[in-house]
Amino acid sequence: MSLTQQEIDDLSRKTSQLYNRIKSPQVTTKVKYATPDMLTISFSGGFCYGCGILDYVEGFAQEFKVLSGNAELKVGKTREITPRTFEADYFVKRRG
Repeated sequence: MSLTQQEIDDLSRKTSQLYNRIKSPQVTTKVKYATPDMLTISFSGGFCYGCGILDYVEGFAQEFKVLSGNAELKVGKTREITPRTFEADYFVKRRG
């Protein structure tokens, strides 16, 4: 059973707000697309490419997991949009 559209909207918004509070101004996120099965997040800023963008992507998934309690994100594709912006797709999975 997947999350409802309202649950994924609320969780993705709250996760983005928390992530931005922690990582801004280095990196900020914005929800681009959200369904009960898929989530696309835009990351922008002056982040450290040497650290690897996967750290940012996995960090967002970890914050989502902490806030949701019963769902988690599995990283899908990532793509560079501009030199200072990239997007990450996540698959939403119900836990337990």
